Amino acid sequence: MQTPKIDIHGKTAREAIALLKYNMKSFYDRGLHEIFIVHGKGQGILRENVRAYVRNLPYVKGYRQGGRSEGGNGVTVVIFKN
Repeated sequence: MQTPKIDIHGKTAREAIALLKYNMKSFYDRGLHEIFIVHGKGQGILRENVRAYVRNLPYVKGYRQGGRSEGGNGVTVVIFKN
């Protein structure tokens, strides 16, 4: 099974966080281990907003930058708690 993605590339920070609020808990409730948030590289504004948001979610174990084959710095991989 391919890791699910939330693509917020090109969104404003406000639009991106709204999409995350709408989708993240449902992915966790489905028992997924991780998801990819695609924000692009740009100036890093979306990346920083995404990471600040997920950092405080009670069902998120942690996050990491995407690996080279996953999109690198243009992707944040969110790891859910079990």
